[in-house]
Amino acid sequence: MTDILVVALAVLAFSVLAGRLGGTPVTMPMIFTTAGILLGPALLDVVRLDPRDELVSVLAEATLVVVLFTDASRLDLRTVLREHSMALRLLLVGLPAAVLIGTGAGWLLLPGLPLVALAVLAATLAPTDAALGQSFVESPSVPSRIRQTLNVESGLNDGLAVPFVVILIDVALDRTGSLSDYAVLLVQIVGLGFLVGGLSGWLGGRLLSWAHDRSWTTAASLRLGVVAVAGAAYSAAEVLGGNGFVAAFVAGIVVGATARPVLEHTTTFARSEGQLLALLTFLLFGVAIVGDILADLEWRYVVYALASLLVVRMLATALALLGSGVSAATVLYVGWAGPRGLASIVYAVLVVTTAGLPMSEEIFVVAGWTILLSVYLHGLSAAWVSRRYGASVEGAPRAPAYQPPAAAAGARAPARVSPQGPDGGLRARWRRA
Repeated sequence: MTDILVVALAVLAFSVLAGRLGGTPVTMPMIFTTAGILLGPALLDVVRLDPRDELVSVLAEATLVVVLFTDASRLDLRTVLREHSMALRLLLVGLPAAVLIGTGAGWLLLPGLPLVALAVLAATLAPTDAALGQSFVESPSVPSRIRQTLNVESGLNDGLAVPFVVILIDVALDRTGSLSDYAVLLVQIVGLGFLVGGLSGWLGGRLLSWAHDRSWTTAASLRLGVVAVAGAAYSAAEVLGGNGFVAAFVAGIVVGATARPVLEHTTTFARSEGQLLALLTFLLFGVAIVGDILADLEWRYVVYALASLLVVRMLATALALLGSGVSAATVLYVGWAGPRGLASIVYAVLVVTTAGLPMSEEIFVVAGWTILLSVYLHGLSAAWVSRRYGASVEGAPRAPAYQPPAAAAGARAPARVSPQGPDGGLRARWRRA
């Protein structure tokens, strides 16, 4: 009953504070994580929850599916297709580089862990968080191309990190397999995720649009239908051996591109129930995980966590964007705009619940420290960093708008035209990024 009371109070806090905190450096994930720490066994001991409890993993996975689907549905697919090079670089080069660099950093900072355990840790922390990174991808100060890039990256790298985590866990458990076996597994996990997600999104979106056009549905039922499409894509991919997170994200993209009447209800759900699910996950993170990591405090763990946030991601981003022509400011901004959150929580729980995995407790604790620090460091800095970056890529101050001379009697005043064009300099800003 205490758990229900805590959840009810968390929902009440969300409804009361959501608007008031807008524009402040204090984010809702920070508040919910802090509440979990206060209520958990580390301090007040009001709520006890083991990180191996199925409730933690189920809620985290369900939340990640909903967040990936709803964020993907709001992407401008034409922009993504036109400006996909940065996202592809971050996914195909940056993600593997983060695993390799993270493993190397662990070899230097965590000498007590075997190499394969360090690789599992690096893969667990490689994906970025679409929910925790909302302040980055929604900031109006940041050019649209960069925001879309971060959204696509955080959406897809959650699923693309799965093969690394699964294969490395197999290696750590000494499950022998050839290189070709692992290549087939990689294609299966990612490929089936794309196929199932695309098919689920197209069929589900067409069905919901068809029912909407005939007034067979209501606003509330459409929101439930959107969740059902996300759940169907995830579960179908998992049953067939693919990756459910990739499927959920691809399904969201397809629904957003082909079922425009449904998009309004998808956005409404994301801003209410979807956001609340994410915040409850951070509450449980504070209750279930922070108690364990505080009990096993070691300075090397905290140093590695800071290195993962400040060095590993930055180096991987710089390597991925090498030769792309983007500015140094963009490299630094994209490198910092990679918070760790829901996906890393899911993978950390997977690691600690895998029977027989060597050093799983240590991996879990280091990952927990990284996520905890990311919640606060990225949350406090996101708005300020986004504003500074937006100002830096905007370039020189805009010239004052053209002021036409006084018109003669009966003459029409000329139209006011900005010397930077109808977009007020947005195109130049886009190119500078």
